[in-house]
Amino acid sequence: MAISALLTLAPWRLAAQEKKAFEHSFLPQLMTRAEYLHGYQTLAQTDAKPGFFISQRTRLTYKLSHEHFEVAIAPQDVRVWGASSHLSPDTSGSLSLAEGYGVIKFNVANRLKAGRQIIQYDEHRILGSLDWGMQSRRHDLLLFQHDRDTVLSFHLGAAWNQDKANPTSTVYQLKNHYKTLQFLWLFRKWRSSNLSFLFLNNGFQFSKTTTPGAVENSTVFNQTLGFNSNFQLGKLRFLTWAYFQTGKNASSKNAAGDPKKIAAFNAALDVNYKPLNAFYFNVGGEYLSGTSQDAARQDKAYAFNPFYGTNHRFNGYMDYFFVGNHVNNVGLLDAYLKINFQRNNLGLHLNLHHFMAAEDVQDLENSTPGNFVSMKAALGQELDFTLTCKIFDGVGIQAGYSHIFGTKTLQTLKGGDADAVSNWFYLMVLFRPGAAALKTGLFQ
Repeated sequence: MAISALLTLAPWRLAAQEKKAFEHSFLPQLMTRAEYLHGYQTLAQTDAKPGFFISQRTRLTYKLSHEHFEVAIAPQDVRVWGASSHLSPDTSGSLSLAEGYGVIKFNVANRLKAGRQIIQYDEHRILGSLDWGMQSRRHDLLLFQHDRDTVLSFHLGAAWNQDKANPTSTVYQLKNHYKTLQFLWLFRKWRSSNLSFLFLNNGFQFSKTTTPGAVENSTVFNQTLGFNSNFQLGKLRFLTWAYFQTGKNASSKNAAGDPKKIAAFNAALDVNYKPLNAFYFNVGGEYLSGTSQDAARQDKAYAFNPFYGTNHRFNGYMDYFFVGNHVNNVGLLDAYLKINFQRNNLGLHLNLHHFMAAEDVQDLENSTPGNFVSMKAALGQELDFTLTCKIFDGVGIQAGYSHIFGTKTLQTLKGGDADAVSNWFYLMVLFRPGAAALKTGLFQ
């Protein structure tokens, strides 16, 4: 009788033990940003009126953790205040899935992660979370992670995309999005330095008209490979990276209608000097290769593409460069000085940028069909001032003012009027319990 009772209760006892092994967490997030825009991303016209709006991200991340696996689901709503009437059905917001993935934990060091996920590596230059954007950047992929503190770590990711469940075709119709992707990230950490290596392989849908009415579809691949290095020497920190791109450009065709070959390069050096605990400087520069506007020098695609980076963090916060506007452009040379003050819960940051075109910009007024005339390379200067303030654990304020002083060359590239006042101001409230830092979109 006793044995029978024990056998009956055993499954319930095991189930109870299994249930206790689950850990549940709910992390709500609310990010509200008011923006005043007069020449943001493009130089303002002299008589242009400014824009002003308030946008908001509302996200709830649920995680179920177990010794052997993990599941995460993060629905989010992105909207502009007032986009729908307070009485009509609310259809103005964008309800989406920021993340939805499962993790198999093979052991302490090895994990397999499958599903929609936000990924970020190094300084977010090539693969970044784009947390500044209300929608963020997410990928549907399979990711194997091998992480060790004292020896080599590596991540291996792969994705295959289709715009719908089509039983008879794999032609990918979604524009400006990769069809397939694979990457390898290697990381090694020492006491005062670290070094990483990235290899990224992109596959894009490409269509070519061979004869009238006949279209040939194929997948065109390009590769990005390079390194990121961080070295601490006393009060100095040296950060550098370099990436090279090769393969074929699906968005740029040659005379035969085939994709152009790519030969592009990106390099950066940032020196951080911290004389006091609360005060530090950054001085540095970044070069991103470009394609000349001279047709005689367009045999290849020379413009570097930081494909999935958090590009708002670099090259000025007014987003004139490499934020949805970087395909096949003339490139950029960005020299900067950053002055930073961070004490307790208050941060003050002043960034000064000097921009130059990396390749020739055509002087439309003086060029003729047989004579290409280039403009001066200088594009202008930008000033970015940022304030961050932590009010409580999980609650903070971030504000910024930016002003760009453009040249006629920048006016030729971006439009607008270089003599007009072009500036941008924002004020943001962040509710992010559990976040390590109550700020977003910044790079120091």
